[in-house]
Amino acid sequence: MDRVDKLVYLAQPAWVHRREAELEDLTGPGQLARVLMRAAGHEPTHDEAVAGGRFLHLTMGACCAIAYVAGLREIPSLRAGFGAGYGLAILPANLVVVPALGLTPPATAFPRETTIRGAIYHIGYGVALEACVRLLRLDAPRG
Repeated sequence: MDRVDKLVYLAQPAWVHRREAELEDLTGPGQLARVLMRAAGHEPTHDEAVAGGRFLHLTMGACCAIAYVAGLREIPSLRAGFGAGYGLAILPANLVVVPALGLTPPATAFPRETTIRGAIYHIGYGVALEACVRLLRLDAPRG
């Protein structure tokens, strides 16, 4: 997911990056890491909040991967589009939930290119999940 995001980010115009930087100094997970560290009595540096955000984002991704694998037998439609549908299904977390928690500005404040990039990297995440499921045979019948 991060590699897809980076590739799309590099292809986007500089004004998109400037606007994103004007709106936030940290991503939603970075803001959450900052909140959690402050709640624990530690005032994090920017770099600590960024690192904590990466950790939280990876943790959320791992939880979504576990949910994907766990739900495959009961909800086969999760696999729609080789996992792309699942990637899109979790996109509202970025667009709605994170801003609703006050961790980022609303999605409408960002350039549409930001939302498009988010959709693309979530699709990439879903496809990567499905590829892993197939490579590791996590969908094989048990027994």
